Amino acid sequence: MIIDWDKLETITGRKRAMLAYMARSILGIEQTHNDGLELEQALRLVAKLGTYSGSAEAELAHLSQGLSDAKAKTLELAVALEMVKAERHHQRGLIQDLKQQVAASQARAERAEARLHEVTRSFAYLIERNARGQALADTRPAPLLLTNPINVPNRA
Repeated sequence: MIIDWDKLETITGRKRAMLAYMARSILGIEQTHNDGLELEQALRLVAKLGTYSGSAEAELAHLSQGLSDAKAKTLELAVALEMVKAERHHQRGLIQDLKQQVAASQARAERAEARLHEVTRSFAYLIERNARGQALADTRPAPLLLTNPINVPNRA
C-alpha cells in the first residue's frame, strides 16, 4: 500500500520535495515513487520526523540554540579580534619607541667612542712628550772633568 505525498504533507507539515529528500537521507531509500511512499517507509519517516506541530517547537528551539551559539561564537571572535588589533597597535608603538631608543643609544655610543679616541690621543701625546722630556733630561751635558787643569800647579 502506498501513502501519497499529499497525505504525508498534511501529516508532517512539510513539502513533498523535503519529504522525498528526508526519505532518501534519513531512511536510506534510493528511489521514491511518484505517487508517495510505501506504508512501512511512510510510518518510519513519520516516526523519525514527527508531526510538524510537535517537532516544530523542538526544531525551532534547536535552531534558536544553534543561532545563539553561532552569534555568541561570532561575538567572541569579534572581541578577540579587536583585542588582537589593539595589542598589535600597542606593540607597534613600543617597537617605534624602542627603535628611537636604539638610535639615541647608538648616537651616544658614537660620541663616547669619539671622546675616548680624543682622550687616548691626548694621553699618547702627553706620554710621548714626557718620554722626550725624560730623554732630554737624561742626556743633559755632564760637567766636564779636567784631568790637567791649567791653573792648578803641576805636581810632578
